[in-house]
Formats: sequence, C-alpha cells, structure tokens
Amino acid sequence: MHFYNHELHVHEDPSFPVIFHMDHSINHGNDFLIHWHESIEILHVLEGSFIVVSDAIQAVAKKGDIVVINSGNIHNIKSITETSKYDCLIIEKILCVEFGINIDEIVFKNILTDKEAKKLFLNIKNEMISKKSLYKSAVKISILSFMLYLYRNYLVSSSPLSDKPENIKIALIKKAIKYIQDNYNLKISMSDIAKEIGVSKYYFCRTFSDITCNTAVYYINHVRCTNAKTLLQTGKYTITEIALLCGFDNLSYFTKTYKKHIGCLPSENKKNIFNIH
Repeated sequence: MHFYNHELHVHEDPSFPVIFHMDHSINHGNDFLIHWHESIEILHVLEGSFIVVSDAIQAVAKKGDIVVINSGNIHNIKSITETSKYDCLIIEKILCVEFGINIDEIVFKNILTDKEAKKLFLNIKNEMISKKSLYKSAVKISILSFMLYLYRNYLVSSSPLSDKPENIKIALIKKAIKYIQDNYNLKISMSDIAKEIGVSKYYFCRTFSDITCNTAVYYINHVRCTNAKTLLQTGKYTITEIALLCGFDNLSYFTKTYKKHIGCLPSENKKNIFNIH
C-alpha cells in the first residue's frame, strides 16, 4: 500500500472514473495512513471491524456496514480485530458532477447499516467483477442509483462548509500534512511545522490531535517508516543508509520506531524481501 497526503487517482479509461478493489487492514498502528482526495469513497466491510476517522469524527464499522468517506475529508482507518477486509469503491468527482451532485458541498452520514444501501452497493460490485457486456454503463447507472439513495436518505448537510471553524482547522492540518510529506527526510520540529502553517506550536499540536486522533510526532514517524519500508523493498540500501534517508539520525531509535509502526524489525523486513527473490 502506498501512502499519500493528497491522493490522486489515475484511470486507464478517463470516461470511466471509477476504482474498485478489495483491501484489508491489520491490527497494529495505522497501516492506512491519513490522507484525503476529492473523490467520494465507499467501503463495504467484509470481515472484522475497524475505526474510521474522517475529519475528526470517529465511528466503528462492523461486518456488513457501508462506510461513506466524503469528498475532501482527512481520513484513515485502524482495525479493531486482528485483521479486517473490505470492498473499496472510489467515485471520482467528475462522475458525480455528471450526475448533478456537487460532492464538494455536501456531507453524507458516515456509517450505513440498512439493507437497501448494501443491496445497491452490491449491484455495483457485481457489475465490476463480472464485467459483462456494457458493464461500464451498468456500473454508472448503479452508482447513480446508489448516490441518489444517499442523497435522499443520508444527507447531513448541503450548504458550503469552507467557512465553518472546523473546516478552517482541517485546512490547516492539510497544509501541515503536506509539509511533513515534503520534508520527512529532514530534521523537522513541531515549531517548524507550526511556523509553516502560521499558528502557535501549542495550537498546531492540539489541533492535529483533534483532527487526526494521532499526535504529529506519531504521524511523522509513520510517514518515515512507510517510506523506509519502500526503500527496503528496493534492496539498494543498508538499514543505516535507509534510516538516514528517512530522517532518523539514531539507528536504535529507527529500529524501535519501525517495529512499532510496521510490525517487524527492519532487518526482518529486509530478510523476507531477499527470501522472496
């Protein structure tokens, strides 16, 4: 899995801006790193359960639930059970615009448990998997039916949200996340980030925790460790070199932090990679 602060989606067929796949989350750290995108994302829980954090709102999703992640929401998930599996449907903003639905300015309820919502989602899933003739047209029709159902039954707000206090905080945290992603390999402090986004260190740390349900230090270390994992997979660098490239100036601290966030030691990860080849 790749980790981005602002996730961009690329489509082989621009006329069909839809992504569908099955994914999973495991019960250590946040393997699904905080990010956002302009698309609307729908999850269908197949096994287990997990906590969804979306713009500072936490909810528990259980087997059978439908999870709606609204456009622009800073979000991540953390498995409660040992592992959890879910379908993931990403509907691009451009398709919603075609349907006359402005997802920039509307908010849907996050957790749906009713049978009709699940039935409509499964219609989309079945078309995506079977790929029968004209399946792309069938998927678009099924998505429209699903979005219409959401709009009529689970609309929380349909007014511009950008001037609300919580959204101003979210915009600040998005800037902070971008700064961390761009500078994780350097020695950065909470004061550096606060200065970059134009607030006090105390306000930044408190707001970051409120919005993401994690500390900024935890997030920085997770970004560093996930990038370290990517470098380990190349087999081109020593563990010491990777630690330095990812912003760690102490090998012992890197090893301890990597274990906490990734679930194994860097040396174990490197050994497994070489065994595969």
